[in-house]
Amino acid sequence: MKKLNQLLILGLFILVGTTPAKELSLSAALEVALDKNISIQQASNNTEVSQNTASLANAGLLPRVDLSTGTTITDATVQTAGGEVSSTSSRNTAGLNASYTLFKGLQGVNTYKLLKSQASSAELQEIMITEGTLMAVAQSYYSIQMNYDNLIILREQMDVSRERLKQALDKNARGMSSTLQALAARVDFDSDSTSVLEAAYAYEEARSSLNLLLGWDLNEVYEPVLVDRKFGEYDLALLNAEGLSGNVSYLLSQNQEFQSQLSLNTTLGSVMPTVSFTGGYGLSQINPDVDLALDNADLALSGGLSLSWNLFDGRKAKSLRSAKILKKNSELNTLDARRSLTKDVDSAYRSYVKSLQVLELKQTNLESAQLNFDQTREYFRLGQVGSTQFRDSQVNLSRVKSSLSQARYSAYLDEMKLWQLTGQLQEHIQG
Repeated sequence: MKKLNQLLILGLFILVGTTPAKELSLSAALEVALDKNISIQQASNNTEVSQNTASLANAGLLPRVDLSTGTTITDATVQTAGGEVSSTSSRNTAGLNASYTLFKGLQGVNTYKLLKSQASSAELQEIMITEGTLMAVAQSYYSIQMNYDNLIILREQMDVSRERLKQALDKNARGMSSTLQALAARVDFDSDSTSVLEAAYAYEEARSSLNLLLGWDLNEVYEPVLVDRKFGEYDLALLNAEGLSGNVSYLLSQNQEFQSQLSLNTTLGSVMPTVSFTGGYGLSQINPDVDLALDNADLALSGGLSLSWNLFDGRKAKSLRSAKILKKNSELNTLDARRSLTKDVDSAYRSYVKSLQVLELKQTNLESAQLNFDQTREYFRLGQVGSTQFRDSQVNLSRVKSSLSQARYSAYLDEMKLWQLTGQLQEHIQG
């Protein structure tokens, strides 16, 4: 037993006795995630691609200009009254040709709007991924904080048990108490030592999980900085209004509805007539023999308008019907997203209020538990209460401290959830 206790103490020294080389605050962890997280980087790249795609050229709103040049060589044999006559000539041409669709049912305009809307959609998706990552980092960081707090609490409990064991051994050695009391104190100390080892392991695992999320080495060592900020006061009606104007998921559903309307407009434009303009400016010269010269070329300027109208195409009618159905579905999706958002904001607000109430009660409970432990400890020193009652007050104090720590970080997460639902997460974090 003595050897086992020495190993336990040595393990405790290795795990919790070493001072980390640095500290990591929540704000610093969030900044690292914004800069290094792979998912955020990929989303940013997708946004850039969408923005590059949203151009007038890709929408077909710019004219097309082509430069062309060519040479045609003719080697002919002509039958004449005097016999066969051979001749060789070359025809050289060069010119500019331009074409532009003047009207096609506003398809080009709607396509350009659709491309811009898709770029906005990519931006919203980037924000959504960023917010999700920040929430995951905050949750992981608070997990580290809770495990760290729990480790500190259990170490304090172990220190009390060590003191109690020392007193019990002294009293037993002087014949002032039974061996059973010393054995009970040793059992409690060994139990607390084991709890500290398990808490230290859980703390290391939580830190490793955050390192993975931040893209750091899994064995990166640091100590969390206590998060201690004031909780905000919120109005539910205002939160709902802010959600409708700032919630990324809801804005994305509105964007998808707008895109479906543009797709419908584009389909409608396909049944409209098409008016196109073409123009050209060219040089042409025929030379005897093989000669690439254009020094005495003929000049030609041409231009024209064309109109085409597909009066019937059964496939277009089917496409138009499908586009209308998809538009209706997008409207229903937006309605459902609005209802879900209202429900989520209401639930998050109630959870936040409940968390603050629980936190207040647990703070009061801690005062009572601390007072009870202090008095019981004094009575135990005076021999007025037994070791069982003292142990109960000790364990109860540790349990209340741990519960208070969990309640505090749960309230922090609930408040961050409110920020996320109303589109204010990055504003509060960076502010």
